[in-house]
Amino acid sequence: MKQGRADAIEQLIQLPEKQSGDFDHTAQVAAQLVCEHLGVETASVWLLSEDQRQLTPVCRHQSEGSGILDAPLHTHTFPDYFDHLLQHRFLRADAARLHPATKAFNAPYLVPNGIHAMLDAGIRINGHLEGVICVESLRPRNWSDEDAHWVGQLADQLALALATRRQSRQAGQIGLFRQAMEQASQRMAIIDEASLTVSYVNQAYLRLAGCRADDLLGQPVQSLMLFRQNPKVAERALETVIDTGFARGESQVVDPLGRMRWIDFRVNRMVTEDGRPYLVLYSDDVTAERAYQSELEQLAWRCSLTGLYNRAYLQRGLAESTPAALLLVDLDGFKAFNDLHGHDMGDRLLTELARRLGHCAERLGATLVARIGADEFVVRFDTPPAMGLEAVANTLVARLSQPVAMGTRQFPLRLSVAAVCQATLGQALEAMTALDLAMAKAKQSGRVQLFDATLRERFCETVQIEQDLRHALARKEFELHYQPLVDLDSGQVRGAEALLRWQHPQKGRMAPARFIEIAESSGAIEPIGRWVLETALYQLHLWQRRWPALEMHVNVSVKQLLGGELYEICWAQLNRYRLTPGTLVLEITETTLMEDIQAVSRLCTQLGELGIVLAIDDFGTGYSSMRYLQRLPVGKLKIDRSFVADLEQSRESREIVPAIIAMGQALDLVVTAEGVENPFQREFLKRHGCDQVQGFLYSEALSRHEFEDRFLPVSVEPR
Repeated sequence: MKQGRADAIEQLIQLPEKQSGDFDHTAQVAAQLVCEHLGVETASVWLLSEDQRQLTPVCRHQSEGSGILDAPLHTHTFPDYFDHLLQHRFLRADAARLHPATKAFNAPYLVPNGIHAMLDAGIRINGHLEGVICVESLRPRNWSDEDAHWVGQLADQLALALATRRQSRQAGQIGLFRQAMEQASQRMAIIDEASLTVSYVNQAYLRLAGCRADDLLGQPVQSLMLFRQNPKVAERALETVIDTGFARGESQVVDPLGRMRWIDFRVNRMVTEDGRPYLVLYSDDVTAERAYQSELEQLAWRCSLTGLYNRAYLQRGLAESTPAALLLVDLDGFKAFNDLHGHDMGDRLLTELARRLGHCAERLGATLVARIGADEFVVRFDTPPAMGLEAVANTLVARLSQPVAMGTRQFPLRLSVAAVCQATLGQALEAMTALDLAMAKAKQSGRVQLFDATLRERFCETVQIEQDLRHALARKEFELHYQPLVDLDSGQVRGAEALLRWQHPQKGRMAPARFIEIAESSGAIEPIGRWVLETALYQLHLWQRRWPALEMHVNVSVKQLLGGELYEICWAQLNRYRLTPGTLVLEITETTLMEDIQAVSRLCTQLGELGIVLAIDDFGTGYSSMRYLQRLPVGKLKIDRSFVADLEQSRESREIVPAIIAMGQALDLVVTAEGVENPFQREFLKRHGCDQVQGFLYSEALSRHEFEDRFLPVSVEPR
């Protein structure tokens, strides 16, 4: 075996294509040799892009298995894998699906293609990672040191082939570079830094200066055009580049025809391979650009449709000085108007609104009006409005809301207005952030909203909760409570839903409604969700020692579902605790289901294969359809508590709930109703065939000890 592998290395060394720098052919031969001598099903070679952001496939050889379609890998998507390759010569993953550096490939690659083991070696030139040769096995493997060393030798030969190819290309590029310099429109001169004499000038420079190369080569730097016509500017640039290695500036020169030209010049220090320093002078004719500079700057700060200032100009002004007050005006329903009447009509509506706003704002003492979004405008006041900010906002609404006439039709304007004054803003909050917070409240209330102490306190509380969430897990401030799920026919407890509670050190016990949305927006939901799932499964493991049929329901967020770790966590925990199949129920909301239906469907199928039951939570409030419910391995529907709460008062709820139950029965799904709080609701649900219920009629969520004492005195019977 050893001799055979040594012969394979020698075969690669002597390969004519390898010696000539044909990297692609060499890579194909190396991949084939790997499959033959390691007895694996597939091997591939990849190259890293110059910016090290992407790994691109070069070739793949397969001896067994279905064809694998390779796509470029982005380094930021798989950071652990690339960090390992940068720090180690080899990556030996006997169990690739569990290895820290490769487990991120599970869902997109390893599991779908049945790959169990990986052995990768970096292709390096002068210690710099240039690519990788990847060995993959459809069976578990224990890679030996000899295996890794041999693959590393192949990687070294691939590195030599790659270096040869680059050297060949470099030789051709030198000639190409010289031709390019001579034919370039950019002026170039190269100066020997030691002697400050001219070593090279290209044709473009000679045309501008009106002289021959012999007039300049070997002459002092002062013979160059810039030094002759603007010696102060040139000497200052020379001092700067010698000092710092770079200089840049603009200057006027007179060309041989007597025309005044503006040139933009840059000077860089360049050191040759033998250590000799040179200064490279580049210059461009920017006369036309300078002529239009003022006009271009003016256009850069204006909205082309309305003529108002734009977001960039507003933000520059806010960075330079603090306004006394700001108003944010939002045109409600503009997208729907555009969709219904077309963009031309939408542009006319915006133009008229901008005209009215500019006129009214000026009369009210505003300093500036800017359009910052499709249908959003900001009015700036540098001095407090005489009539008060709220009165100004209401006046604007009254004057701007008059219908707009277009042709024979009248179109009403519906506006939401938010306002903030510097006096109530404080130091910790930016004005535009405060406006956004006030606008969200204005759209809810349907009236003018000033940013006030209440909104500021709410924002500060949100920020504080976000900061506290980062430490809550480490400080063990979270705990799980369990609400029983009751079988309607027998009245027996069939399981529990795990509900998160946060024992905040200052605010006391907090329900998820106060912090889950903040956790999702801040990214804290993933470690919290992982803790919830692992803790709930451990508790189920303890309970199933006495009550083996007991179910545990756990809510899963969209970030958990699409984050790539959920399958691995479930697989590891189920194998660890040997839970009864079908007793772990993951609850997914309808909106989560529709986030990425293809990815969700694929993951749900994989979870179903582990014996996990999937439940659609808050059913009836989202976008699910029969088609999706039939496609997905869903076992339960949970009727949203809002429908249950309205059963006594709402005829619509009394029609919707039986329809959901009937649909669940038609699809052979277990239907659970949430929020059952009185006997009427229970009897209504029982009469229409609902399977399970949960709610305060039976119990609130309890600690694990309270749950055991109240609901688990005897073993739960099998279903």
